[in-house]
Amino acid sequence: MKKAANPPVRRRTRLRNDTASLLRSRPLQAVLVIVAGMQVVAVGSGKALHDDQPRTLAEMALRLRTAPVQVMPPVLAEPPAKALKKEHGEAVAAVKSGKKPESRDVAAEELAEKYRDRGYKVSPSLARAIRAAAEANDIPAEVAFGLVRTESGFKNTARSPVGAIGLTQLMPATARLFQRGISHRDLQNPEVNLRIGFRYLRELMDKYDGDTELALTAYNRGPGTVDRVLKRGGDPDNGYAGMVLGRRDSHR
Repeated sequence: MKKAANPPVRRRTRLRNDTASLLRSRPLQAVLVIVAGMQVVAVGSGKALHDDQPRTLAEMALRLRTAPVQVMPPVLAEPPAKALKKEHGEAVAAVKSGKKPESRDVAAEELAEKYRDRGYKVSPSLARAIRAAAEANDIPAEVAFGLVRTESGFKNTARSPVGAIGLTQLMPATARLFQRGISHRDLQNPEVNLRIGFRYLRELMDKYDGDTELALTAYNRGPGTVDRVLKRGGDPDNGYAGMVLGRRDSHR
């Protein structure tokens, strides 16, 4: 009859296995590197280690297993919306003070200046809001500025006879596809209007495999109409995409 293993031997074997597994963990390895560095510093400075410091890796592993867990407080990051608003405020202040805007804002400011030369009222803050919303939706700045100019003439209070609202002339029903419960008043907020309008355009660009002109036509005529024309083999172009892209300037 096979003799059962000695219980103390089993306990020692299990302890060795647990210790080996713990020593392979990344958090412990990081701690051990720090402790080793502290020991090197202590030896190099001629100071003896404190009496209660662990002397071996096994002793360190045992202490870590029995020590209470300390929870580190979370690091709170500044909310993205607040950070963006802060960035816009700093950029506007820089323009008012005569300082040169940051390099990433130069292109937006140049586009805004181009439209101001044509008689449109485009403030530095609006230029940066358009640029930010365009970048967030991976839309070229020229397309974004052209769409806002064509749709509303950069007027946030613009309303169409059929009920389209704001800078990108969103219909409330279309906006609610992207944000439930959004109100007419919400769509008069420039940042909200630009965010949803450019997101809608981005989805149309994806739908038509990156064809910007077809996406812009669908933005104006509706994707259902464009799809029906394409299905019949026709050309849905109505001149809208050309106006947005600057081939034909038009005041609405």
